[in-house]
Amino acid sequence: MDSLDWSRKFEVLSISRLALRDLGFSVEHITSLTDEDMQALADGLQESISKTVGNLLEEVRFMVRLYLAEKEETA
Repeated sequence: MDSLDWSRKFEVLSISRLALRDLGFSVEHITSLTDEDMQALADGLQESISKTVGNLLEEVRFMVRLYLAEKEETA
């Protein structure tokens, strides 16, 4: 693998109006949100996630170890 392969990112979280609908928000509420509102929500989520990054990194470690263990079992 080259360095581009190692630096390739895989999306973990995004927010969209469709995601809000799936979370149970009404079409009326969703359509009232401007692109600026959506960006503000995304910024707020990013800030909130960054405050809990320690726990998130532990969750990543756990998930990768679990996935690798399951992968070894099926090999």
